[in-house]
Amino acid sequence: MTTAALVLSLIALALGAWLRSSVHASRLEDLERDLPRQQRNLSAEVEEALIIQRRLLAKMAKGEELDPDQVEEGRLWRDVSGAEALGLLNDSDAHILDVRTPRETVGGHAEGALLIPVDELEARMHELPRDKRPIVIYCAAGVRSAAACDYLSSKGYDGLHNLTGGYPTWSGPRSNT
Repeated sequence: MTTAALVLSLIALALGAWLRSSVHASRLEDLERDLPRQQRNLSAEVEEALIIQRRLLAKMAKGEELDPDQVEEGRLWRDVSGAEALGLLNDSDAHILDVRTPRETVGGHAEGALLIPVDELEARMHELPRDKRPIVIYCAAGVRSAAACDYLSSKGYDGLHNLTGGYPTWSGPRSNT
């Protein structure tokens, strides 16, 4: 009886070890298959970061004023207050882009704003002018407009300004049409 119990115990131990080793082997195979994809993704992220740094350096070489947050955060756009946004509109005839949803714009929008909801921006960015005039971008609170600034700067747009605090901070002319 003890010999049979010993043989069964050894078989159970061997079976357990074999199962654990096959699970580890399977995990190792998964990791080996996934590693090239992870490496490609990391390379793409590093390349994107380098492109942004090069563009920031080019702006500095041209004498453009950058604020420390832009450099530290690797942003090609700046945050502006409502008063600064209005100054851009008055001083340089800036474009205004509203990235809120149609439902949100029912209560009004900045006069002359181009209305492109942020989720339509990729498909409709060809509607944005590329005439070197600044573009003030706003949403309801400043979060989606910051994302829009990130996206548009990655597509080569310059002169982007995020209205911090969103539409409620806009102090310029408003329209309900």
